[in-house]
Amino acid sequence: MAYKFGFVTIVGKPNAGKSTLMNQIIGQKISITSHRPQTTRHRILGIHTDEHQQVVFVDTPGIHSVTKKSNRKTINRVINKTAIASIDGVDVVCFMITATGWTEADKHVLNALKEVSAPIVLVINKVDMLKSINDVLPLISESSQMANFADIVPVCAMGRMKGGNIDRLMEVISAYLPEAEAGFDEDQITDRSYRFLVSELVREQLFRRLGDELPYATAVEVTQFEMLDDKAQISADIWVERDSHKAMVIGKRGEALKAIGTSARLNCETLLERKVFLELFVKVRSGWSDNARDLFSLGYDEGI
Repeated sequence: MAYKFGFVTIVGKPNAGKSTLMNQIIGQKISITSHRPQTTRHRILGIHTDEHQQVVFVDTPGIHSVTKKSNRKTINRVINKTAIASIDGVDVVCFMITATGWTEADKHVLNALKEVSAPIVLVINKVDMLKSINDVLPLISESSQMANFADIVPVCAMGRMKGGNIDRLMEVISAYLPEAEAGFDEDQITDRSYRFLVSELVREQLFRRLGDELPYATAVEVTQFEMLDDKAQISADIWVERDSHKAMVIGKRGEALKAIGTSARLNCETLLERKVFLELFVKVRSGWSDNARDLFSLGYDEGI
């Protein structure tokens, strides 16, 4: 059997489970996750390699409508452009919806895919929410009338069901990949640096620890990253837009920031496989999420 190599973009509305799916396939956390939409803001590659193929998954921010006033900030437009640009030139597009059924947000994404020439595999996620796996059949039937999908695969990206049907999804994807040699080293799992991954792990804890209280306009910038033989020394700035947001992140007597730092440090130690010393500082940069120059300086350069 000839070896296969190709790129697969995972697209969908915010919070469809794209990052969770990629992490499950790769077997390691590459993209951060939370219950909040738009947790993923960047294009991130996750590289799956086995004896038959190398599949490069492109995890993207959720594609969303920018007609709503709340979505008109520069950062929202940048995120959308990053997601849509990630579709060009790939071998397969995995379009994710959830088992709860089609929404207007899903239809918005489908409309964005209408000019795509690559095969589109519809991935129906969160089937574990259904009483019976057979309950997904009407949605599969309805979906087949929505577009000419190459295939429709129900999955449980969280892995709460045995296998989650991930093996079946990989078989479907593999059928559309070209025969080619691997493009990355077999032990490489992402194109992102440790410095970037650390900033994302800190941002994940901001989302998870502060929940719905967290201001959307929050960014993390790693200012010091030193890897030694048995430890890593890391400092990072957490950028917010208002003094009130700063107080929220720090919390009463610094308890919120301490909890964020502790959880982020433990995740960094898992990632880096060594002891981590992590310092976090909260700083105010007014209007950064609506300023192209600030976005570029904070690493949001893909969609500008």
